[in-house]
Amino acid sequence: MTPDPLNELFKDVKDDDNRAKIFVLITGAMIISTILIVIGTIIFILIALHII
Repeated sequence: MTPDPLNELFKDVKDDDNRAKIFVLITGAMIISTILIVIGTIIFILIALHII
């Protein structure tokens, strides 16, 4: 186990600029998926309670 998990994740990418781009893309994907899960949960609850 390394102190920096990003080094373990991006050990095959040598260029620092590409590593930064991959990190930003992965972070954006995590944020978008979290937002979609929250919206889906709220819609599910509203449908289950017959509000929608």
